[in-house]
Amino acid sequence: MNWLAMDVGGSGVKYALADEAYRLSEAGVLPTSYDTHASFIDAVGGIYDRFAGTVAGIAVSTCGELDPDTGHMFSGGSLRFNSGTNLIDAITARCRVPVSIENDANCALLAEAHSGCLTDCRNAVALTIGTAVGGAVMINRALYRGSHFHAGNASFTKVALADGDSPQLDSLNGVGTLTARYAATVGLPAGAVDGPAFFDLVHQGDPAALESLDSFCTSLGNYIFNVQTVLDAEVVAIGGGISAQPVFIDMLRQSTDRSFARATARIPKPDVRACHHFNNANLLGALRHHRAGRGHQPYGS
Repeated sequence: MNWLAMDVGGSGVKYALADEAYRLSEAGVLPTSYDTHASFIDAVGGIYDRFAGTVAGIAVSTCGELDPDTGHMFSGGSLRFNSGTNLIDAITARCRVPVSIENDANCALLAEAHSGCLTDCRNAVALTIGTAVGGAVMINRALYRGSHFHAGNASFTKVALADGDSPQLDSLNGVGTLTARYAATVGLPAGAVDGPAFFDLVHQGDPAALESLDSFCTSLGNYIFNVQTVLDAEVVAIGGGISAQPVFIDMLRQSTDRSFARATARIPKPDVRACHHFNNANLLGALRHHRAGRGHQPYGS
């Protein structure tokens, strides 16, 4: 039996067929080419049409805050046009197979708890670094969604508590901010350097790139410290495409160590780990969520 897994983000829709052993095949990416909810559903439907008749359902991981039981989107995250819509109803109506939906950071945590870097943990936090910063919390081996499905909402964290108009974490620790910071430092226009090109510069020892990455990791390390004082997690798992960069994980661990070393009291430090499934964690977690019984039946079934 196969399912179609999709990972909806600000830059596009990743997709793959997934089997009962969680093996992925037929993977692809549909870059963002839509600017309305209706055109987004058409794009998702176009992906499904390639596999129609061969999949038992669609497992969706998406940016934004949502109710996974009903499919209601409280916000669309980077895809603001999805705010207030119901993605389960809309995708089911278009594709007419069982559909499940879950927040992308929650999916990353589910994948890592199932067969990744969190299999040995009871309490953990997952941070997915992408266009924004996704967060998810596991307490006593269970995903914690909170009272309003907003637990782990890292992007909106205020980073300067004394500032009434404080910037949010996503303005400091989205991948786009990292590359834009480097571009501004060396006098290039925003968007002139993408993630792979930036890390090529880091590996070459470019001083401005290293300084930009250090600043990025310092703010994220301080955020990990703050989260730890509240949740006392065993592990903080780092996901998103950037997690596949060992130099980033190493520098983040160093920054986190410095943040804990400056504490005025002993705060138990979590282990900072890269997600085992890297950029596939959201796809695999979406399937894990779907197979746990969250796949809603199609209309007319």
